[in-house]
Amino acid sequence: MKMKIGILAVFIWVSLAISAKVTLPAIFTDHMVLQQQAVNKIWGKAESNRSIELLTSWDNKTYTVKSNTQGYFQFEITTPSAGGPYTLTVSDGEPLIINDILIGEVWFCSGQSNMEMPVKGYRGQPVVGSHPYIVSADEKRPLRLFTVKNAWSKEPKDDVEGHWSLSSSKEVADFSAAAYFFGNLLQEKLGVPVGLINCSWSASKIEAWMSRETLKNIPEVDLSVLKNTEFGYPNGTPTLLHNGMVKPLEGIAVKGILWYQGEANSNDPALYKKLFPALVSQWRSFFRSPDMPFYYVQIAPWQSGNKDELDWALFRECQLQLMSEVPNVGMAITTDAGSEKFIHPPHKIKVGERLAYWALAKTYGIEGITYSGPIYKSYKLDGNVAELTFDYGSDGLNPEKEQLEGFEIAGSNGVFIPAKAEIIEGSDRVKVWSESVDKPVEIRYCFRNYKMGNLTNNAGLPASPFRVIIK
Repeated sequence: MKMKIGILAVFIWVSLAISAKVTLPAIFTDHMVLQQQAVNKIWGKAESNRSIELLTSWDNKTYTVKSNTQGYFQFEITTPSAGGPYTLTVSDGEPLIINDILIGEVWFCSGQSNMEMPVKGYRGQPVVGSHPYIVSADEKRPLRLFTVKNAWSKEPKDDVEGHWSLSSSKEVADFSAAAYFFGNLLQEKLGVPVGLINCSWSASKIEAWMSRETLKNIPEVDLSVLKNTEFGYPNGTPTLLHNGMVKPLEGIAVKGILWYQGEANSNDPALYKKLFPALVSQWRSFFRSPDMPFYYVQIAPWQSGNKDELDWALFRECQLQLMSEVPNVGMAITTDAGSEKFIHPPHKIKVGERLAYWALAKTYGIEGITYSGPIYKSYKLDGNVAELTFDYGSDGLNPEKEQLEGFEIAGSNGVFIPAKAEIIEGSDRVKVWSESVDKPVEIRYCFRNYKMGNLTNNAGLPASPFRVIIK
């Protein structure tokens, strides 16, 4: 009997020791990157009402807090300028050390399958030109990767599954292509550590990434579905991905957000015009950065139900309009990067690098970088010839001295026919006309689900699809 009591006492003591040990969320592991020159929260769990210490190796400063009755504790630390590697030591008497920490630029990358699509591509759907990047990937490079495992929840969770990894060939191959090619160029140009957090889910709708608090102000979104206990489409259900994949990260600091999503919401651009600004506002509040840059990708040309229909064209128009309606956002244009047959276009290097152009020019203030393709600005009509002026074409438009492709024109009968279009030499203007149309009422450029054009600026960046109603 005494032996049984002794064994039980040892078991209880060991259990208490294990339960008292400090634990940290998955986002705080070896190889992590913390946003430089920012307030970062570090939190975890320990035994209740316990004194917890945090030692930061970059300044040898010790912080002390007390865990609450549930064992939760939280520190707020301010990070220095970019550098590393460093360590963090969290201790309740037994130290937990996080090694190989870098301080640099952290970007949160989210969306649906075109953000999720890995550098190695999907089966039968490659990422063009990606293999040399996989082969040359270097673990010693200060570019770190974190992928949040798909998860959904009706209620906010307190942790995610995932880990920080080095840029090995294997890890790069499996990481988000759009995010990686963004980070690859960013790190190369800035020369500081970069951390990328990929938090995406194929076929997800924007409302799945939004909180109940945000969505309750948008009556078109039906929140009554959250009374259900089973969900056949959790990644399309309001709040479920916010609760399962985003909310657990509350407290980390990031420099900005990349967003590649919209295909799953393309049937209702009017609602998206309400949801997108609300998501931007929500995440700026969530990451405690009111002016945080938010760069997104215009959905690429794809046939959808029929390549000549307009549902995706109307959604691209919505995305283009949002760029001028929401402050401190930018859009990577993909007119030349689509695929008629596949919803997952293969040109993710273009996508990632165009997102990086926005960040380098607008967030980091590097002069001399053209960061957008031509965007329609205004028109004037001279007889049956319309002269269109473009933003982001001050250094000239291309191809000069050639007929431009992708333009259509309609007269009073509303029938669209191919238009002739030429660049007015050495300018940011294009003239468009047709001998068959005396009084044009509308001009379109690549304004169909899938239609290719060739208008670019001197940087080779493509013009966004658009339509002009002539009054």
